[in-house]
Amino acid sequence: MRLRLTLWLVGVVATLGILGGCASVFAAPRAVRQSFTSTTMGCVVTITVDDDDPVRARNAARMAQLELDRLDGVLSDWKANSELTALNSSSSLRVRASPDLCAVLRRALEISRATNGRFDPTIAPFVALWRTTRESDVLPSNDALAAAKTRVGAAHWTVDGSEVVRARNDLQLDFGGIGKGYGAICALRVLRDAGCPRALVAIAGDLAVGEAPRGELGWSVAIAAEANDESSEQLIACNQAISTSGASQQFVEVDGVRYAHIVDPRTGLGATAIAQVTVVGPLDCAVDALATALTLCNSDAEAAAILRASFPGFRARIERNEKAHWLP
Repeated sequence: MRLRLTLWLVGVVATLGILGGCASVFAAPRAVRQSFTSTTMGCVVTITVDDDDPVRARNAARMAQLELDRLDGVLSDWKANSELTALNSSSSLRVRASPDLCAVLRRALEISRATNGRFDPTIAPFVALWRTTRESDVLPSNDALAAAKTRVGAAHWTVDGSEVVRARNDLQLDFGGIGKGYGAICALRVLRDAGCPRALVAIAGDLAVGEAPRGELGWSVAIAAEANDESSEQLIACNQAISTSGASQQFVEVDGVRYAHIVDPRTGLGATAIAQVTVVGPLDCAVDALATALTLCNSDAEAAAILRASFPGFRARIERNEKAHWLP
C-alpha cells in the first residue's frame, strides 16, 4: 500500500539499545532482540521481537508481514486490484466490504467528526488533484478545487453493518492518514497470537509496541528533532501506539510557497506552515489520524489543545521552529 500522502515523516524510530537508567531494578532475563526488515504499504517495515527462540521469532515476524501484505490489498488506493480501489471505482451506492475496510472507515469517520474535519478519509478527490500538482508543480484551478469539494465530506458516508454506503457514486476514499497505523496494530496482534507479545512494529512514522522487553520498563523510542540535528526526545512505551506526522521530509514548492504532502481538507491543497506532531496513545489507529489533524492546527495552540482533549488517554507533542512542547 503506498499510503504516503499524509505519513511520509519518519521522525520516530525504535532504538534497540537499553536506555540508561531504565532497566528494571529486579533481576530478570535480558532481552534478546531479533529484527526483521521488509517493505509493504510503500514503506520500510521493521519488526523487532524479544524472544529466545529464533525460529519462533522469525515465523511470527513472517506471519505479521503477511498480515501487512493482506491489509495492503484491502486499504491501498495505489494497487489496481485492492478492495479500496474496487470500492472507489464502483458505481454502486452500497458496497459490501470486508471487516477490515468497514472497521477502518467507521473509525475514520468518528475521528473526522471529533477533529472537525481536519482529518477526513473522504478527501480522495483532493488527493488526486494534489498528486498531479506534485508531478507538475502547478496548482489546481479554482474550478477544479470547487468541483472536487462537492465530492468531499464525511457526512456523505456511513457504514451499515458489512456495507459501505455513500450518497453519490462518484465519491472516493483515501486511507493515507490512518492505514499504516491500523496495519501496525494488526501486525502486533498477529505477533502476540504467534507467541511473541514482546514486540515492536514500525512502519515509517507509525509504531505499535507490545509488552516490554525482558529486564526493561518498555521499548525505548526516540522522537527525532524536525531540524534533523542530533537532538531527540526519548520515550519509554509499552502496549501503545505512536505516530509522527509533519512536512520536513516531503513537500513541493510552487511560486515560492512550500506546500506539505499533507492535504488540508479545508482547502484541497497541501498544507502550509505545519508543525511536526507526535501522538502517543493506546493501541488505536486514532493516533495516526490525530497526528495528521494536529498538524493542521497551524499556530493555533488553543485549537490544538482542544482537539487533543477530545481524545482522552492520548498525549501529543508539537514541534515548531525547533521548539517542542507537550499539549496539556
